[in-house]
Amino acid sequence: MPFMTSLIKLIFVLVLLQQSTWADSFVQFDLTKPFEVQLTKDSVIGEASIREHTIVWHPLKKKYYLLADVIPLKSKYHPNTYESEIHLFSSSHLSDWQYHGIAITKGETEGDHDRHGVASPVSATLKKGIIYCPYSARRTKEFTQRSVGLAYSYSDPEKIPWNKTAQPISDLPGEDDDVAIINDEKGAPFHLYHRNAGPEGYRIVHSESTTPLKESSWAKATPVAERPQTVRAQELTGAILIDGLYHLFVIEHLYKGGVKIAHLSSHDPAGPFHSFQKNQRYLKPSDQPKRIIYSGHITPVMQDGKISAFFWTAHQQGKRYGLIGHPVLQH
Repeated sequence: MPFMTSLIKLIFVLVLLQQSTWADSFVQFDLTKPFEVQLTKDSVIGEASIREHTIVWHPLKKKYYLLADVIPLKSKYHPNTYESEIHLFSSSHLSDWQYHGIAITKGETEGDHDRHGVASPVSATLKKGIIYCPYSARRTKEFTQRSVGLAYSYSDPEKIPWNKTAQPISDLPGEDDDVAIINDEKGAPFHLYHRNAGPEGYRIVHSESTTPLKESSWAKATPVAERPQTVRAQELTGAILIDGLYHLFVIEHLYKGGVKIAHLSSHDPAGPFHSFQKNQRYLKPSDQPKRIIYSGHITPVMQDGKISAFFWTAHQQGKRYGLIGHPVLQH
C-alpha cells in the first residue's frame, strides 16, 4: 500500500507539472487527438512528401483548406522544394483530408518569375470569400532570383488551378521565400511577411497594400525584427493575428545550439517584433510533438479569430514526410 500511495502521488505531481507547462505556454495542444495528412503510394499522385503549409478556415464552405508544398518521392530534388508546386486539400474537421490537386502552378514560359517552382506558403488569408496565398517564385534553373508571387482563389476554392498576379509583389535583392499574408477582414491593409536572404544577411521583412492584386501597390518590404548575433540563418514558418497582436514564428539556425523556433510579436504590423514572452525567445521542447523534422514548420490554424489547432511537418515512413496536427488544449 505505501508503494501504491507513493505512485499515486508521483502521478499527481506529474499531471500538475504538465498542466503548469501548458499554462505557461502559448502553444497548447491535445496530444490525445492527432490529425495526419499524408500522401502514400496509394494516393492519386503516388507517394509524396508535404513540407511548408498553411491552413485557412472558409466559413461559407464550412471547411478548412490546406495549401502545401508537395514533393513526389520520385523527384530528383526530394526532399527539397525545387521545381515543386502548391497543392490543395480540404477537411471539415482537420481530419480525413480530401486531395483536390494543384492549386498554384509554376510558370509555363522561360523567363516567368515562377517558371522553376512555387513554394513555401507560410500563411494565407481569406477576404470576402477569396483565399489569397503568397508564395516563393523561383525564376531560374538554379532556383535563384526568388521573389514573392501572389495566388488567389475563385469564390469556390476547389476550382483549380487558382489565378496569379502576372508579376511579383515583392522582389528584394537576394532571395525571397517563406511567405505569409494577413488581413483582419475589416478593410485594413493586407500585411505581407517573408524571409529575405540578401546582401545584408537573413532578414524577416514586411510590406503592405490595400489593393493586393495590383503588384505596384505593395510598399517596398523592410525589416521588422533584429536578427540576434547568435543566429546564422532564419526561416519564417508562421504568422497570425489575434486580438490586435501580430505573431511571427521564425526558425532560427544558431551558430551554436542547433535550430530553434522564435516566437515574436508586435501590436504594430510593421514592427519592431520582440519576444512574445519576456526573456524567452524560443519555444520550449514541450511546445513541439515528437516526430517533427526540419524544425517542425509550425502552423497555427485559425477559426473565427482564435487558434483551433497546430500542425507540424513530421516524419512518416521511409523517406516520406508529411503533416501531423493536434487541436488546442481545452481547459
